[in-house]
Amino acid sequence: MRDLCVAGLDLGGTNVRWGLVRAGDRLVCEASQVRRLGTRDLDEVLAIVCGEIRRLDAMPDAVGIAVAGMVDVDHRRVLRAPNLDWTDVQLSDRLEAELGVPVAVLNDVNAITWGEYLGLELPGTDHLAAVFFGTGVGGGLVMNRRLVEGARGLAMEIGHVGVDGEPDAPLCGCGRRGCLESYVGGQNFAAWIRTLTLPFPAPAHMGELDAAASAGEPAAQRLIAQLAGHTTDVLCSLITLLDPGHLMVGGTVWTGCPAFARQVRASVDENTRGAVSWLSPRYTIEAGILGAADFALERIRRPDGSSQS
Repeated sequence: MRDLCVAGLDLGGTNVRWGLVRAGDRLVCEASQVRRLGTRDLDEVLAIVCGEIRRLDAMPDAVGIAVAGMVDVDHRRVLRAPNLDWTDVQLSDRLEAELGVPVAVLNDVNAITWGEYLGLELPGTDHLAAVFFGTGVGGGLVMNRRLVEGARGLAMEIGHVGVDGEPDAPLCGCGRRGCLESYVGGQNFAAWIRTLTLPFPAPAHMGELDAAASAGEPAAQRLIAQLAGHTTDVLCSLITLLDPGHLMVGGTVWTGCPAFARQVRASVDENTRGAVSWLSPRYTIEAGILGAADFALERIRRPDGSSQS
């Protein structure tokens, strides 16, 4: 019997990345590719996605799509994808009608977390929490070797944990104030920092603030300490509640802000008494592709088509 092959796609606001994943003893992602979307229009994006899938070496047995946004996994729809300006899109149904194969959709950070977990070479690693700091802040969770999605597929929306209850706290993209993402999400940081009166040139992004702090600017150091404190509080709560044992942290903000990352890691270790082993992401673009593909594969293998959690 031939191995099943699944197309895995990571659909962002600017690019779509995809690859054909073959399911044998170990998932293998064949040459992954990337294409700039150049549009947010739903019909145009779906035409691009279908076109690229049809150009693969083989028509896949299923398709898994990771989308940056809120995804209702069981009802197979995208509730909200801000980067694409989509609201309540029946993505799976639309693509299945076009392609004639099962299509599963999930949140992009869940896909990345699951893809990274599948690639871990740590025997006995049954649990993993992952947090990624980039344009936004997102998380994923694996417990007992299963991806945890929650009742609506919205588990681990860690960027929307509140860290500031003041009425003038920065506004988050979710519509609330004082979320972690409203401070350390790359997009929201720029808006927040512009509201402050600083004794040094306003940083365009968090990396510039981090560099100023490392260069000895006292005001920048205080701000980095504030941001690290907010982040530490959230990560410590995560560890206390879930006891994941392993914590994977990455993303452009994390890797581009070494002073911030050092403070967070030291504070978390101190406050949790070293309760987690820290891991760095292994993959680049392949994690989301692998995670989405395996998620789709799991669903077609289950008679009821149910999700993992």
